[in-house]
Amino acid sequence: MAEEPAGWVCTRLHPEDRMGEVYVLAVDPRFQRQGVGNALLEYSFERIRRAGMNMVMVETGDDRGHAPARSAYESAGFERWPVARYFKDLNQ
Repeated sequence: MAEEPAGWVCTRLHPEDRMGEVYVLAVDPRFQRQGVGNALLEYSFERIRRAGMNMVMVETGDDRGHAPARSAYESAGFERWPVARYFKDLNQ
């Protein structure tokens, strides 16, 4: 039987801001709430530290479907910052 990934993380580095970003964090539903997400976050944090960055950020949705993600990030020590983000559709 081939091994299947339990999850994966994509980390971006923003050297101009001395900041790293957890850009995507995904955990297979069969492995959620088993520490996989936390292990992937720690892996990302270490990569960011080794790159000399001072801070890490993550973004997620504010809808009910993203409530588990928000809870996980807050449990990992992330603080929610008030941010205003504006969008404009240039095709209208």
